[in-house]
Amino acid sequence: MLNREREQEILNILKSEKGFVTVKHLCEALFASESSIRRDLKALEKRGQIKRSYGGASLEVSASDIVTFGNRTRQNTEAKRAIAKKAAALINDGDLIFLDQSSTSFYVAAEIVDKSSVTVITNNIEIMILLSKSGVKVISSGGFLSDSNRNCLIGGEAQRTFDNAYADILFFSVKALSENGDVTDCSTEEIAVRNSMLKNSAKKVLLCDSSKFGKKAVFRQCTLKDVDILISEGEAANKYLKDFDNIVTF
Repeated sequence: MLNREREQEILNILKSEKGFVTVKHLCEALFASESSIRRDLKALEKRGQIKRSYGGASLEVSASDIVTFGNRTRQNTEAKRAIAKKAAALINDGDLIFLDQSSTSFYVAAEIVDKSSVTVITNNIEIMILLSKSGVKVISSGGFLSDSNRNCLIGGEAQRTFDNAYADILFFSVKALSENGDVTDCSTEEIAVRNSMLKNSAKKVLLCDSSKFGKKAVFRQCTLKDVDILISEGEAANKYLKDFDNIVTF
C-alpha cells in the first residue's frame, strides 16, 4: 500500500471511530509497522487533518466535518434534484459554465446531459465521468486529488484554469449558510479554487438546500452580497434575504 493510500485509510478509520485511535490499532488494521504509521500520522498532522497525542491520534474538527462525495450525493437527494432542475433552467445554448466539486453541482450536470451546445469547466471528477457519456464539451481544471474529497481537484493548477477562463454562469454549493449571510465551508483548498470561479463568472448562483440554513462551517467563502442568485428547494431561504436585496431566489 502506498503512503498516500495508507494515509487515506487512516483518515477513514478515524472518521468511522469518531474519536481517538491508537497507533497499535492502526498497525493491526492496516498491516503496517509502527514506524510507518507514525510517519503517516506526522504527515497528516502537518497538513492539519489530524491531531497526534500520546499513543495515537484523533481527527481535527475541520477534517471530521468533511463528508465523502458518495455520502453527500445520498443526502437530501429530493431537495438537490429540485434545485438542479431550477438551475438548469437558467442555462442558455452556447453558455460556458463553471461547476464546482459539490454534490449539488453533480445533480445540475445530470440535468444538462442533453445540452450539447454548452461547455462545462469543472474540478469535479464525478461530473467529468457523468458528462463523458453526453455531447457536452467538458474541460478539466487539472490539479491534484484532494486527500479528503477524492472526487475533487485542487491546488494551483486547478486555480489557474479558472483564473484564465470566463464563465457565463457559476453553480456552486457549500456546507453552510448563516443567518447573517455568511457562506462557509470546511476546506481551505476547495475554497481557494472556488474563489477563482467566483472572480471570473458573470453570474454567480449558490445552490443551497435548506438543511444548510442557520449553520456556519470553519472557513468563510463569501457572503450573499457576492452572489447573484440563490436557489433552494422551498421558501425557507426568504428569511435570510431581508438584508440582501441583490439576491434573486428560485
